[in-house]
Amino acid sequence: MEHEQCNGSYCSLDEPSIQQPTKPLEIYHFLDVTQTDGLRLIPVLKKLELEYGHLFRLRTIATIPCAPSRSACDMSPLLILKAIELQGKTFGMRFMRRLRMLHNVEGKSAYSRSSLMRLAEALTEFGLDLAEFHRDIESDTIQLMLEKETELVTDWDVRILPTLAFVGDEEAIKAEGHYEYLVYVSILNELLDQPFEKQAKPPLEQFLRRYDTATTSEIAFIYDATEAQVEHELKKLLLQQKCVSLTYCDGKVWRHLKDSAHA
Repeated sequence: MEHEQCNGSYCSLDEPSIQQPTKPLEIYHFLDVTQTDGLRLIPVLKKLELEYGHLFRLRTIATIPCAPSRSACDMSPLLILKAIELQGKTFGMRFMRRLRMLHNVEGKSAYSRSSLMRLAEALTEFGLDLAEFHRDIESDTIQLMLEKETELVTDWDVRILPTLAFVGDEEAIKAEGHYEYLVYVSILNELLDQPFEKQAKPPLEQFLRRYDTATTSEIAFIYDATEAQVEHELKKLLLQQKCVSLTYCDGKVWRHLKDSAHA
């Protein structure tokens, strides 16, 4: 089936118009940038994007519990992340994934400003402009971004991280914490008053090209497959030099190789 990019996801070109609501839903993803558990919903959101991304726009709001008051609060993780994201959300997700891996090795010291800056500088491998990053981190733009996103956290009365807020035309549903995947699908059903079907997921190479890296378990969850089946298919890409496998504390990670520096 032919696909194109739509709302940050893969949309079928031959689906009936009934699947294209005039105003898609919005999903706000609130996460704690200083907790490894904060990325636990990422695989769920990737799967939602691939299967139902034609129905919603996703916005990630990274925060830390003390951000609304900023009392005795080190804002370095947020400042650095926001400066990175000004050059693209893909850079931000790479930074978050590497931060999670570093935390598994170094613990809380991974969140020191020096460690965070080293992680940011390592993203030059993928095309991050380091000079621009250093200018942005000191700019008023970053402060305005933080203020607006902190207002969202307060407005939504977010008390548990992560939280997903689903916003429809007339109703909104807030899901705090973690739930099974089908719970989130049922929320989409509840907010939409028209039938919809899930989209076909792209081949694995397209998936890796889009997301750059993913663990074996993450891919297995997204594709409803066993880890053995996933590894079998990924090893084919490995032999074709289209991906590389790396081992970290949270398991084997597969990284796309072709054009990875420009993803």
